[in-house]
Amino acid sequence: MAEVVVVGGGVAGLAAAARLSKLRHRVTLIERNPTIGGALRGIERDGFSWDSGAAMVALPAILRDLFRKSGRPLETYVDLRLINPARRHVFPDGSAVDLPTGSRGDQITALDAGLGQGTGLQWAAYVDQQAEQWHLLRNLVLDDPQGSSNLASRDVARLLHIRTSLARQLSRSLPDERLRRIASSGFELAGSSPARVPAYLAVESYVERSFGLWQAPGGMAALISALALRMAERAVDVRCTETVTAILTSAGAVAGVELSEGETITADVVVCAIDPRVVFGQLLPRSVARNGRRAFRAAVAVTPPNITHVGLSGVVPPLPAETVLHGDPLLVIRQQLEPSIDATGETAAGLPARSAWTILHRGGDDVDVLEALATRGIDVRSRLVARVDRRPGDIATETATPSYGFEWNGRRVAARRAGLANPLPGLHLIGASMYPVSAIHYAAWSAAHVAQLLGKA
Repeated sequence: MAEVVVVGGGVAGLAAAARLSKLRHRVTLIERNPTIGGALRGIERDGFSWDSGAAMVALPAILRDLFRKSGRPLETYVDLRLINPARRHVFPDGSAVDLPTGSRGDQITALDAGLGQGTGLQWAAYVDQQAEQWHLLRNLVLDDPQGSSNLASRDVARLLHIRTSLARQLSRSLPDERLRRIASSGFELAGSSPARVPAYLAVESYVERSFGLWQAPGGMAALISALALRMAERAVDVRCTETVTAILTSAGAVAGVELSEGETITADVVVCAIDPRVVFGQLLPRSVARNGRRAFRAAVAVTPPNITHVGLSGVVPPLPAETVLHGDPLLVIRQQLEPSIDATGETAAGLPARSAWTILHRGGDDVDVLEALATRGIDVRSRLVARVDRRPGDIATETATPSYGFEWNGRRVAARRAGLANPLPGLHLIGASMYPVSAIHYAAWSAAHVAQLLGKA
């Protein structure tokens, strides 16, 4: 049995704690905030609740595997539902498309109808190209216990064409600018320039087409509630409002952690599911942290988008789970699964319908988001009953991290970052910050790697 300390109570940290405790290791989880959940804690105000982070997951099999291998199945706790079509794209020229998932033919039909004849085949050919890259990425990186460390390999980098940017690939593959915007909008919303994003991340379009997009009624905070129950079931010692101030080492390996009140916890293994800049800049001894500091000093940090959560009452425009309004600013509306609305604006119980929207935007930081929506033909100002505005600085404070992930900034920088997943014996870095894409499924996947490496007690 190993003594394990997990630092960080987001999805990756909770997933690692659940898996390792099931393998009969003794696990302590340290979270500096009053509650676990990280970016998925959720927000509540005036009877409304919103996702504070990701609202959909593209690979539910990763979550099902997590719950199956740590206790009872996911369906016992969370009713994940396939949303199709999940995303609408609206362009400044007035064209629009509800892009379905699960079917190549359905995507061709929808794109031809919304964007013009021929766009469907353009898109299908582009997504088809990603099938081989996806299988390579899975075999060489995602399914391998060494995880993202393999991205430091020259052979892996060559096979994944890591020298090519997403922007260059899009210019070669998609003549229609609107299709290029569909392919790149997710990265742009996250704050990454397509000119810096590696081309192999185009696999996200293939993943969504193949596996769909899934949502939980009431928001993804339901996943955090389920993982909180799993912590209790697995007897994980969860300690909130405590801060790790140092990772202790002895004889060139991990020895434990030191907390802000001076307490030390002895550990054979420390799993860090927090911002790696904190790990290398504050927690590790200088002799160990030197390479990590150099790599992350060269990396380009990104900032979150501006986020506005609104609670609406009565009849509102019917929208899919996510609506992307392309242009300047880039606006994205996310709508949670709520009770159905009839023509009078009431639910089946006769109560006024209530809708919870989250609006994210890039560009035009001084623009009022509801006015910007009204100019795009979606005016809900008269329906507003609750509003929460979150600026990038607010989000950084909430999550207690100095950054919001990192851009790919050249092959050498990416390789140096990738090699830091296991900087010394007994220390493992996991989570969204260690992967090029920040997503629930990749964060949970990284936790599986640690469990594979440690094995049963």
